[in-house]
Amino acid sequence: MENLFRNLVYTGVGFVALTKKKFEEAVETLVTEEKISSKEGKKLVDEFVKNTESKVSEFEGQMKNVVEKVVKSLSFATTTDLDALRNRVAVLEAVLASKLKEDAK
Repeated sequence: MENLFRNLVYTGVGFVALTKKKFEEAVETLVTEEKISSKEGKKLVDEFVKNTESKVSEFEGQMKNVVEKVVKSLSFATTTDLDALRNRVAVLEAVLASKLKEDAK
């Protein structure tokens, strides 16, 4: 499931990169055709990149929230849960090993 969400995020990032490239090409065409100045074109691209980066961050945050909700609703064990269980097993193994040593005497 984690791979599914990771792939979705990567797809979104890839889409943004492609969109940025197409936007830059469109602005470059406008500059070449002298419909806008080079300075205006650079400003447009910079604003687009800035807005896109904030939207990507916002999207990643939303995806993280969705994943956390899904994980909670499916009652998956968290890393904290697994670490606690590992610690309990280690303690029980130590107690059992000690008990076995005592019984062997």
